[in-house]
Amino acid sequence: MQETVASALAELARLDPKAARVAENALTTLTSGRGLEPLSKLAVQEFCWYVLPVRFAATRSECESVAHALGRLFTLLDLDRYADVCTSATTREVLSAYATSHENGVACYEKRMRASGVQPPDLPELTWGTALGTAEIEAYNATSAALEIAIAVGEIRPGTRGWRAAQEQHTRGFLTQPDMQGRSRLEKIRDERVKGWLSAPSHPHRQELWPLRGQIIAGAGTPRDADAALAPIRRLLDYANDGIGLTQIGYISPTIVRELCAEFGWTEAPPRSETDVLQLIALHKLLRGMRAVRRVGRRMILTRRGRQLRENTDDLWRAVAEGVLSTDGFEQAAIETLLGLLLSRSSSGAVESRRGRSAIAEEASGILLNCGWRRVSSEKSNAKDDGDEESDDATARSVLLNATWLLETLRFVTSGEESADHCQLTTAGRAFALTAIHLSATSPGASI
Repeated sequence: MQETVASALAELARLDPKAARVAENALTTLTSGRGLEPLSKLAVQEFCWYVLPVRFAATRSECESVAHALGRLFTLLDLDRYADVCTSATTREVLSAYATSHENGVACYEKRMRASGVQPPDLPELTWGTALGTAEIEAYNATSAALEIAIAVGEIRPGTRGWRAAQEQHTRGFLTQPDMQGRSRLEKIRDERVKGWLSAPSHPHRQELWPLRGQIIAGAGTPRDADAALAPIRRLLDYANDGIGLTQIGYISPTIVRELCAEFGWTEAPPRSETDVLQLIALHKLLRGMRAVRRVGRRMILTRRGRQLRENTDDLWRAVAEGVLSTDGFEQAAIETLLGLLLSRSSSGAVESRRGRSAIAEEASGILLNCGWRRVSSEKSNAKDDGDEESDDATARSVLLNATWLLETLRFVTSGEESADHCQLTTAGRAFALTAIHLSATSPGASI
C-alpha cells in the first residue's frame, strides 16, 4: 500500500512537484500517517469542508489548492470517489461560505454533510453523541463506510425522493446486525453508554443501580395497557386540543379541574382549583416539561409536538418516560433513585417486596444524602446550621413524594396500607420505570 502511494506521488511530482508536496502533506494529515487504510468518503469530506478552513485557518485560495492537489493524487490512486469530493463544486461552495464568515462555513459544512448521505443519521432508537466512546466511534465509522458502499452501488441515491428513508433503513439494519458473539453494534453502544452513566463521578447515587445494569441496557417496550395508564394525560391533551381556559395566574379553569377529578376519581369533594389536586399539578407540570402544551394568553393549547403525541401511544409513552427524568441536579437524582428502588423491589419478588416497613421515600432520601446530595440553599453556603441535615431530608422527601404522586396518578404504583411511601410497581409501572431509566442512561453523550 505504501508503495502504491509512493508511486502515485512520484508520478504527480513529475507533473507538478509543488502539488505533490502539498498532496503528500494533506494525505498525511487526513490519515494520521497510516496510509490509505483509514480513508473514507466521510473523512475526505470532513478534511476538505472543515479541517482545511478551520484548523489550518488557510485562505480560500490556499484551501482550494490543497483540495485540488489531493484530488489529483486520489485520481492517480484510482480513488475517484474521493477525488470527486476534492474537486467538486460542493467543496468550492463550502470554502466560499467560510470566506464570508466562520458561522456560514460551518452551517454549509453541516448541511452538505447531511446531504451527502454518508453521515450516519439519527434514529428513534439512537441519537449519535458529540462525545463518543470507543464502541460508538467504531460503530459510527463502520456505519458511514456501509452507507458509502450502498450509495456507490445505487441502493441509496442522495437527493432523490425517499432516499432518507432508505438511508435510515440501511443504518438500522447495519447497527442491529449481530456479530459472531451475537452482539450488535447498537447493543455495544448502549452497553458503553450505560456503564458510563452508572459510573459518572458526579452522580454517586447511581452506584445503587448497578445490579439493574442488564435491565437498563435492554429497556422495555410499550406495554399492552399503556393506553389505560396514559388516559389522564391523553384526556388533558384532548382538552388542550380544544383550548383550556386558564385563570389569571395560569391555573387550569375550575370547571375542567372538577370534570377531570370526577372522571378519574382524584378527590372525594369537588375541588375549588387546580391547587387542590396534586395529581393535576403533577400532570400539568409534566406536559409543560414535555413541550406538549403552551400558554397563549388565557388559554393552554397543544403544540405541534403535543398533537403528534396525542395521536400515537408509543410516542406518548416514550415522551412521558423522557419527561419524568428531563430535570437537572437533585430532582433528577431523586427520581432516578426512587425508580431504581422500585425496580429492585419488583425484581426481588413478592415475598421480598413485603420485607420491612420502611418508607421508600425515606430510603431513597437516605441514599441521596449519604451520597452527598444537598438542597440548593445548602449548596450555596459553606457553613451548615445544625438543622440543615433535617431540612435536606425534608426537601428530599418532598421531591420523592411528588414523584410518587405522579406514578400513582398514572397507576404505575400500588400504595401500601400506611401511606403513599409504601408502594410497589405495577406491571405497566415496571415497564415505565425501565423505559425512563433506559432512555436517560442511553442518551447521547455531549462534549463540554
